[in-house]
Amino acid sequence: MEGFTYHNIFDTKGIEYIIILLFLTVLVPFWLFISREIKGLKNIRKAVNILSTGILRIPQGLFFSKNHTWVHLDKAGDAKIGLDDFITHVVGSIKIEQFKKTGEQIKKGELLLEIVQDKKRLKVFSPISGKIKQANSNTLENSNMIKDDPYEHGWLFSVEPENWKSETSGYYLAREASEWIKNELLRLKDFLNTSYARYSAEPELLTLQEGGELKSNPLDDLQPEIWDDFQNEFLDL
Repeated sequence: MEGFTYHNIFDTKGIEYIIILLFLTVLVPFWLFISREIKGLKNIRKAVNILSTGILRIPQGLFFSKNHTWVHLDKAGDAKIGLDDFITHVVGSIKIEQFKKTGEQIKKGELLLEIVQDKKRLKVFSPISGKIKQANSNTLENSNMIKDDPYEHGWLFSVEPENWKSETSGYYLAREASEWIKNELLRLKDFLNTSYARYSAEPELLTLQEGGELKSNPLDDLQPEIWDDFQNEFLDL
């Protein structure tokens, strides 16, 4: 046909353009998908690393004391004692030093054990009085059990209680325990702001995430003085 010129795309760059276009049609959706996945993983990691009521386990059948221990009376009349999930998410990696032994008597408010991280220590006091019938050697030798399962396999001591009713009357149970933990997290944030500013020359509060949320294990890298303050504010009866 006059005025019409035929070009074979295989003799020109046309085929290369088509290949590039096809490649982009595959690559762009794939990249968008991968980007969403990466963003989702980052959000998950960030959420996991935030200390909030959403990640703290608060069983509704346990009694929680103000020093962040819990007690539970079983059918045989013995009371198990443990550390609550708040403590496991605040202190970070720890070891347990046992002080009370099986067969010993203990009074409410007496030293039960110590949480140790390097040269930093936190004292844990008994929430009830009675005779210690059993120490959970598995937990005491492997403190990771407390972090993984503080209320089932991670209990610390089994005690034959002397004054169960009177000594647990002021403890938190069920919905009241959930509200108390929520307030403890708010109190912890205020405490960290105050205590960190007291001992650190850094203007930033390293224990908070972007947006001001608490990060998990905020005491993990903080100095012994802040641990001492935490003892006085949260663990002493």
